[in-house]
Amino acid sequence: MMKEKTMNMGQGSVLSVLLTLGLPAMVSMFFQNLYSLVDTVFVSWLGTVELAALSLSIPLLYFAMSVAKGLAVGTTALVSHARGGNEEGRAGMIIASSLPLALVAIAPFCLIAFTLVNQWVFGLFNVDPNVLPEIDKFVFWLAWIFPAMGFTMLCEGVFLSYGDAKTPMMAMIAGNLMNMILDPFFIFVCNMGIAGASLSSFIGWTLAGIIMWTALKRRGKDRPGFGVSTGHLRFWKPIAWAGGPVALAMMVIPFSLVGLNYVLAPFGPAFVGAWNLSSRMEQMIVLPLYGLSCSLIPFAGFNLGAGNADRIREAVRISFTACYGILVPTGLLLWLFAPDIIGLFNPGSEVLKLSSFALRVALVGYFLVPAELIMSGLAQGIKKPQYSLVTNLLRLLCLRLPLAFVFGHIWGGQGAYVSHTVSMVITGIVSLFIIHRLMGLMDTARDPNCETALCGQTT
Repeated sequence: MMKEKTMNMGQGSVLSVLLTLGLPAMVSMFFQNLYSLVDTVFVSWLGTVELAALSLSIPLLYFAMSVAKGLAVGTTALVSHARGGNEEGRAGMIIASSLPLALVAIAPFCLIAFTLVNQWVFGLFNVDPNVLPEIDKFVFWLAWIFPAMGFTMLCEGVFLSYGDAKTPMMAMIAGNLMNMILDPFFIFVCNMGIAGASLSSFIGWTLAGIIMWTALKRRGKDRPGFGVSTGHLRFWKPIAWAGGPVALAMMVIPFSLVGLNYVLAPFGPAFVGAWNLSSRMEQMIVLPLYGLSCSLIPFAGFNLGAGNADRIREAVRISFTACYGILVPTGLLLWLFAPDIIGLFNPGSEVLKLSSFALRVALVGYFLVPAELIMSGLAQGIKKPQYSLVTNLLRLLCLRLPLAFVFGHIWGGQGAYVSHTVSMVITGIVSLFIIHRLMGLMDTARDPNCETALCGQTT
């Protein structure tokens, strides 16, 4: 079968290329978040205990997602760089090598499906005994989401490296529609309770992955494979090297969530559940912006390989404009109508009050979030992913978690929410300095005799 012509991200209007990549990626990230949001809506109707069980289980999803997303980003960056340098054969081998590595890395997380394992893990965090049985029900199917999610994210990364963000978007929409249909059916009609939410998400993720993989095969494009050969194994190290810091950076998120849940748990299930609702609403802003920053990864990788530094610099400027164009009106609406929007989840009066407060406080810190997201996409694209790791460690472990303990001690559970805002502001300022440094490295990338890590870098 003849392979389709793919986008040349080194030519044409930078704005046009970013829109082609960024808009579908933003929609795709929105729908990725919708899995958790829809599950949260239906589970909240079951009661506070079930909502707390879902909230406490979310860090597990982020652990596995961190590994999957890190390897997908590493694959996208390496493939885009290879394509920018006209190394199509190398790009194909990287793609074929990625899935076996991802499955090996994700497999240990599936052990959480077993009752003895998950009850022991959550027992370490002094979880309310009434919540533990609901956690066991939810995480059984959650564990099998992990490999399905890894498969889907790798396929999405391959499409992005080809300059196609529309196909992943359509696949994610299809998977979410399936999840929306099956959630109430499994939870209420089949009387599965909270387990029905994770089962419907598993089916949705699997459907999205199958759609993307089938589309790659039909179009004659290179695609992730299940076989392993000696030739494939030699690409595991560069994929892990490029994606490892990204995975670690994202893995900090569930560690921080576990720590924050630990701080909030003594104040009662309402504080834990309110934080989950607030976080879900925040993601409605963050993930579209994150989708836009993800479009910088293949764009920067391709143009780094092609030596087009000026295009990367222009892409960063355009990304800032686009992010604030989304953030300002959306944030204002969420601030003004926080109780009404969160009220759609039908929480109790205490949870509604707490989650509205948490969301409004968080929105104060969001005016600098675009800096961190754009810095992350740029750094990953030019194969400097360690900067993403540094900023995530700073925001979530060095700032938010210690401040949550301190503020929680001083002001109670609501004080822990404030730590989130303070950490975002400080990290945003640091990210601006990092962007300035990376943009400076773009100048030296023009010089063929340059000896910095950006000049002619290969992996």
